[in-house]
Amino acid sequence: MGMAASQARWLALTARKTNVEYEGQQVNQARTALAMKSANTFNELLALQVPTAPSSQDFTKLEYTYQDGNITETIGDMTTLTNDPDGYNYLVTHFHYSDVYTGIENQLVNPQVAMGKNGVKSYVDALRVTKSDDNTYTVDGAAVTPYDPDNQEQADAYDTVVANYPIIGKNKGSLMVYTGANGITFTLKDDLDAATGEHKTDLPTYYAKTDVPKYVGNSMMTSYDPYNTTDKAAYDQICRDWPNSEFAKSAPEDIYKWTFQGEVRYACLSDLQKTVDSAPDKTKPTENQAKLPYYVAKDLSTKIENKERAIVDINAEGRIQSIKFENSSATYPVSTNTKTDTAAYEDAMNQYHYAMEVYEKRIADINAKTEKIQEEDRTLELRLRQLDTEQEALQTEMEAVQKVIQKNIESTFKTFES
Repeated sequence: MGMAASQARWLALTARKTNVEYEGQQVNQARTALAMKSANTFNELLALQVPTAPSSQDFTKLEYTYQDGNITETIGDMTTLTNDPDGYNYLVTHFHYSDVYTGIENQLVNPQVAMGKNGVKSYVDALRVTKSDDNTYTVDGAAVTPYDPDNQEQADAYDTVVANYPIIGKNKGSLMVYTGANGITFTLKDDLDAATGEHKTDLPTYYAKTDVPKYVGNSMMTSYDPYNTTDKAAYDQICRDWPNSEFAKSAPEDIYKWTFQGEVRYACLSDLQKTVDSAPDKTKPTENQAKLPYYVAKDLSTKIENKERAIVDINAEGRIQSIKFENSSATYPVSTNTKTDTAAYEDAMNQYHYAMEVYEKRIADINAKTEKIQEEDRTLELRLRQLDTEQEALQTEMEAVQKVIQKNIESTFKTFES
């Protein structure tokens, strides 16, 4: 090998060795970075807290009850009294649950209130109804005659009214009609007799009216009936419980009702009209209406609570044996029960299961991240070994080239030695 060729080879090997050393440094730096990532994931793992399952004991407490007739009273809070002039030693809160008839306000989403011609029921004061000797009747001076189905005006009004009040159709043979302030108005002969009889009850009348609430969704509305005991009880209770509502401020004749899934619902005309007016597209008046306030009246289980001074007898185990309240001469034996708040315990268990799922997901994520780091590190380690092998080979070849160069030098310069 010539001198120049040997030098060129030496320089090429030196450059390649430098590159190998540089790449090795880069690999070591990458492995250092991976080591830091691995340490972070380990610290992240250490920071995780294993969720603890709730104990039912944490949701269990002693409950003291006594029987007052048919009512089971539960003793709640007890506050110690000192130096009470009447000898009572505790201020006791006790309670029971009872069904209380209550008016409830709700909001109906997408009510689809439709207006139209509707049958309306109202009542006329019996004093405004008369019966003559020839058995003819008048209402507010208007003559009452039998219904004539051949009279088109009466027939049209009949069709509208009977859709809301089938009783008209069932008693068509005794149906009477007169023209009053509301136009063609229907009533029944039996009701006329009751209005003009000895006890003089108000006269139920029926008439057709336009621009009145007709449907809520698919449910047909009818007028509130103040002479229906169920309606009256519901109306009065709603007004008591919601005195500032539009419902309570409305006249009884402006109250409408409908039945949905066996529940009788009530709403006032003003709320119904506002709902209809809220439709943004007047060509589609029942679509995208605002919420409709409506009311129901039903029994609700209600907590009835009282607070009284009492003489409480507590045994050696710290449990209540008997109790006597200031407003009663009776002394009630007290029962001790262990009660677990099952709903709260199940809720805590649900939270625990959710926390465990989150914890296990975090563990799986950390394990996956760690596995990825280890895989990258193994790849880098393999590359580093390849670089070490290559560097050893380069070093061996460089030594061989150096010997060749050395021989070339010796053979060249010995020519000039004496």
